[in-house]
Amino acid sequence: MTTASSKLAKAQEVAALKGLRAAVPFYVEATNALATEGRCDAAVGVLAEVLNAREKKRSLFGSKEVNPLGPDRPTMARQFARMTRCGSTINDDLLELLSQIALENPDDPDVRLANAEGLYRAGYMADAIDEYRYCQKLIPDDGALVARLGELYGVMNRNAEAVDHLRQGIAELMQAHHFGDIAFFCHKLIELSPQAATDIQRWVGSLPDEAMQQQRNELNALIESVYDKGLDDGHWSTLENRLAALPEVKPAPHVAAVDTEPDATDHAMHVEEPVASSSLAEHESVEEPEPVWGSKTGNVQIGRNAWADVANVEPASEDEMRMLLGPAAHHAADAAADTEDVKETPAPEQAPAAAASTNGVAAQAPAARAPQPPAQSLPPGLAAFTRRKADAAFNAGDFAGAAQSYERLLKSGFEADVAAPLLECYLGTERFDDASALALQLADHYAAAGELDRAVAALALVLEHTDNPDIERRHTELLAAK
Repeated sequence: MTTASSKLAKAQEVAALKGLRAAVPFYVEATNALATEGRCDAAVGVLAEVLNAREKKRSLFGSKEVNPLGPDRPTMARQFARMTRCGSTINDDLLELLSQIALENPDDPDVRLANAEGLYRAGYMADAIDEYRYCQKLIPDDGALVARLGELYGVMNRNAEAVDHLRQGIAELMQAHHFGDIAFFCHKLIELSPQAATDIQRWVGSLPDEAMQQQRNELNALIESVYDKGLDDGHWSTLENRLAALPEVKPAPHVAAVDTEPDATDHAMHVEEPVASSSLAEHESVEEPEPVWGSKTGNVQIGRNAWADVANVEPASEDEMRMLLGPAAHHAADAAADTEDVKETPAPEQAPAAAASTNGVAAQAPAARAPQPPAQSLPPGLAAFTRRKADAAFNAGDFAGAAQSYERLLKSGFEADVAAPLLECYLGTERFDDASALALQLADHYAAAGELDRAVAALALVLEHTDNPDIERRHTELLAAK
């Protein structure tokens, strides 16, 4: 039995005898030991089990199931977040738990970064962009965060933003002497902007020998890309000769950074490249360097109202998401269904017979716009995260941000409880054409279900804000059918 296994057995023994709260420091110690032994996935599994644990709590109004960690839950959430950064596994269950603890700890940089990385590694680029931009509010002036956003914008074909962010991020990393990511991000930049070759050569040329040795593989790939594009002006061959003259350095085994209070140089996070993106997998044999984040430098600003700054990110198109995600992922069993705030409902079938059975209303007027076929459904974990984010933005009055998330949910299939708040978002942002089209679709849905009052109310809401002949005609028809 290894040291980590012994410590884990001790933690489980304390939990059985005295409860989970008493065992928290033992679980932290045990999972740190597992990470040190290179068993981060095992540590993630242990912590997920603790965070998902439930016990019955009695009160005057009956009993309910709660997590027994109480005020110690943020400690375990932070430990879980750190372990997911060094683990290799990411799945829907982990994504859902990460999104849950991110909402519980909105201003914890470790938790929010772990959630961003989880979305990134799972290939949910648009959601990862949202989360990384939220992290920027918590960790300002961090070059690695800026450059990572540039990389993601590149994946989403938002090239102008990608180049700007990569340039800014690389410059900030160089200024802070955080050299570990320079070659990786420079490679991304030159793929998007070959005219940046002169600046990239200057950045790479100023790297110390030790940094060049540690990034030998990525630098060789960068130099090869420069040659392939015909960008060598004579200086690159000098860099190549300098790199070749440096002795080989055997890479040290990766050990998770799990210190309780690491400093800025220890706050490293390894992020695996999503294999679904062909543009990111050109050099599959090259290991991605570990970015250094500055969340422990003492310059962390707390902001609970950051949704206004992160919501205006365009969602990925269906074609982009199909390109990124490929076939539908296998959905693991939902072991923590009682923690989900959202339960998905099948989209109603638009059968002619069903429409005719509701007092003939749907048959009396032409349908507004046939619902588009459902796109690939979001995994349960991501759907729950997206719904929580949408509702939080909606309740905060951020209709633009909420609309973006509701639209992403609606692409998986029409649901009235998603379309109704989206309609209010469209009206709140004066997107009256979108509101009119959605209101007609929502009214037809309500009418087909026999809910004429709700159908009339949806159309009346739009008429309070704008004039639309189609809305007025359908509104009159439904009133006459009541």
